[in-house]
Amino acid sequence: MAAEIIAVTQQKGGVGKSTIAMHLGAAFHEKGKRVLVVDADGQNTLIHWASASSGDVGIPFHVVNLSEAGSQIHREIKKFVADYDIIVVDCPPSITEKVSGVVLLAASVAVIPTSSSPADYWSSIGLVKLVQQAQVMNEDLRAVFLLNKTEEKRMLTRELKRALEELGFPLLKTQIPTREAYKQAMALGQTVLQMNDRGAKLAAIEVRACANEIAALLP
Repeated sequence: MAAEIIAVTQQKGGVGKSTIAMHLGAAFHEKGKRVLVVDADGQNTLIHWASASSGDVGIPFHVVNLSEAGSQIHREIKKFVADYDIIVVDCPPSITEKVSGVVLLAASVAVIPTSSSPADYWSSIGLVKLVQQAQVMNEDLRAVFLLNKTEEKRMLTRELKRALEELGFPLLKTQIPTREAYKQAMALGQTVLQMNDRGAKLAAIEVRACANEIAALLP
């Protein structure tokens, strides 16, 4: 069976795409899936992250760099689909490039992380149009918003929820709050699912819940 492709995409940087992509990979790996995480962003955050481990405990699944593939990235990803169950793609932040659009044509689910910043909401509007264009060709593509780096007590977050729902794509029930554990995990070359402190354990619960919601969207 060919791998299901999950595209983590947003028009602007700073919304935590790479963190979400790596942790979705970790959660699906924990479920016993054969996971590949693709770094398609020229900043290569995931590649640096995966190579940061200095001990035996590192990223427990494969991470590959396809950031140089450009608009041909679908052909490179196709080489892996028979060997994995889940392929998570960290797309570059600019939708002016063809990479995100090409990945969306092959994806089952598009996860759109957004924080409580108005700029994230504005950029989401442009991305919605890109996803809708992809859905014309890829009728099976489903898209969801994920509130990331949230601070629930802030009124702006509650207002953003309502605004995102009006854009037409579902909003995942799970939110990913701002936690120091994610930065620590990146520095250690691990994920929060591999860490034992209290903050990491809370983060792991949220990551697993997020992955469960996305798994329910897959064919």
